[in-house]
Amino acid sequence: MKLNREILIGAIIRHQKVFFNMLDYIDQHDGSLEIPEQLYINDYNRIICVGEGSDNLYLNIPTLVENGIFIHHDKNSGMITVERVIIDLLRFLDIKRAKELTDADFEQMRAQLVSAVNHVMAQALDSQPYTDALSTFNNLMSEIHSKVKENVYALTAQVDSLAQEYKLYDTGAQQINVSDLYNKVSDLYDRFVLPCYEFINPSMDMVQTESFSKSVQTLSDYYAFGEIKRYDMANKIQLKKTVISSYYKDIALLTKKLEQFSSHLKKDRSYFLAMESAYSELLNSIIPLRHGRKKNKYLTVDSNVFNNHKVLEGLSSQKHKFSKRLTWDNQTKLRFKEYLVTVQEKDIRPKKTVLRPLTAANKLDQDRLMRISKILYAAPNQTNIPNVHEFIFKLLKEALEDFSLIDILYGIEAILPMYETKLPSKPTQCKMDDGIHYLDYLQIEYKKEPANV
Repeated sequence: MKLNREILIGAIIRHQKVFFNMLDYIDQHDGSLEIPEQLYINDYNRIICVGEGSDNLYLNIPTLVENGIFIHHDKNSGMITVERVIIDLLRFLDIKRAKELTDADFEQMRAQLVSAVNHVMAQALDSQPYTDALSTFNNLMSEIHSKVKENVYALTAQVDSLAQEYKLYDTGAQQINVSDLYNKVSDLYDRFVLPCYEFINPSMDMVQTESFSKSVQTLSDYYAFGEIKRYDMANKIQLKKTVISSYYKDIALLTKKLEQFSSHLKKDRSYFLAMESAYSELLNSIIPLRHGRKKNKYLTVDSNVFNNHKVLEGLSSQKHKFSKRLTWDNQTKLRFKEYLVTVQEKDIRPKKTVLRPLTAANKLDQDRLMRISKILYAAPNQTNIPNVHEFIFKLLKEALEDFSLIDILYGIEAILPMYETKLPSKPTQCKMDDGIHYLDYLQIEYKKEPANV
């Protein structure tokens, strides 16, 4: 029975519990989009057929096969293959069931992108193969953006779940085992968070190949600094890259959280293992004392088991040495109030501001870089810019409420593909500051060359 797919999608959403069970089976096994026929039949009879309406007609196996929801039904093996779009829809409906991307997934995306970039640059400009190659690149960038975004959402949900477990453990919940929680944190970090962190890291370098960021930058430079000089294309590609790289900040926060959890749990686990070892050693030392006689049947201070555990030694001297130094009598409160009045009436001289040089250690996040690029790209085209640094300074200071001098450096980087700047015949040493940092620079200018007649 052929049906409109919107009817089938509606029925699937109404009975999403059945299809979530299918998705859970796929994730718990080899990841191929196959489920046992009997699994679906059991849920179909137990859940779908019990409800009212005609969903039992829409969601039977023959109808789903005929309409492409199940793309293959092998009766001999008893397995059913599910359409990829349906799996993606189910993961979209429940973010907790979103599939985290592994190192192999990121490597596949990176290799595809490198190939797509090289294919674009190898084609003759504006030819049909060039148009097709550019379309493939744009589609791949959109797919990478979608996957990275969903991956960040999935990892955030996973880290939040671990944070709740850690909170229970920290409050003394008995059901949370420190070793199990430590293994969960380490597994999530090593298998899923770290590969994503490395993939979108803009400063990531790779040997004998190119990272995601460097590969996209190569294509942007091809349009900006090559012979074709298409600055609009260079800026569009740069913005696509910035949008994806902006998730670097979210992944960095997740990385920081997991590192904190891991550090605390590692210490706690070490303490736990040390206590377990000490307790086991204590129990073993008791075994020789179970001889059945009345004498020498108890542990003493001189027992060998206490030679390696000296944590109780010296407590009396510590208590005597660090006893309380203050005696809180009735006059103490009055003395403190008098001291507070003296401090409040004291004239505090404002600290003189000392400008610091702008260094490479000052860095911006990807959101900031994208805002700077948009501001400069949206500015009217100029035909004459005597001082490029000063032009960017005025433009960004007006557009950004939280402007700082570091924005100038990234503004210079963003504006170079748009204007062919050069040093004047007599370079001038200039200086600018924002009240916190100062920047010494050589003045560069831009003058639009007259068109050849």
